[in-house]
Amino acid sequence: MRNLRSGIFPVIAATLALAALSLPAKTNAQAPPGPLPGTASQDAQSAAQAKAPAVNVPRVKNLAGTWKLNTDDSDDPQKKLRQARGQGRHSGGSMGGGWPGGHGGYGGRRVGESSEERQKMHLFVEPAQKLTIAQKDPEIDISDDADRKFTAFTDGRKVEKSKDASNQQFDAKWDEYRLVMEGKDPQGNKYQRSYEVLQGNQQLRETLFLKVGRNNTEVSIRYIYDLVSLPKKS
Repeated sequence: MRNLRSGIFPVIAATLALAALSLPAKTNAQAPPGPLPGTASQDAQSAAQAKAPAVNVPRVKNLAGTWKLNTDDSDDPQKKLRQARGQGRHSGGSMGGGWPGGHGGYGGRRVGESSEERQKMHLFVEPAQKLTIAQKDPEIDISDDADRKFTAFTDGRKVEKSKDASNQQFDAKWDEYRLVMEGKDPQGNKYQRSYEVLQGNQQLRETLFLKVGRNNTEVSIRYIYDLVSLPKKS
């Protein structure tokens, strides 16, 4: 019996030792790979960077670029003019169609107004579908898809008045980020038109401020343009 016990105990001890050695290895083989303690995984860092808010782009006082009209964000000029004249939806008079494509003139037909005068006023308030602006201070050239061109000078020079409504020059000024110019509409009333690039520099706002009706009711019409492309650097 003593010989048997002395032979069995070494075998049992050896078996337990082998099992103890193989257990950590098996456990490590089943554990999924991961980052070292105290370090973040690359995927987690990338996700955090993607969720981080973008740094605000500084607003610029530069209108240069090609801009396309955003009809969803822009005002309907005919509707704004009808409201300014105090005309309801079901009131009498010739209103014309809604914008774009309406032919109701300057917010409704005036007594004694010719078709040519109505057409001039309609073209005056109708927004361009696309604007192309070149800026080389103190001169800013604004052209649209209807072959109209505005040239604004911000150095206080005396500009020549043109009888050609499609090619006008203006003595303009900067009001912070707004380029402001003044003139007279086809009916001889004073108006103000301004352009400014909005926060983020991806949209341009054109604002037409004028007075209409017998009571000279003030109305402001805003058109929003989305940036298509910036001018190529020479």
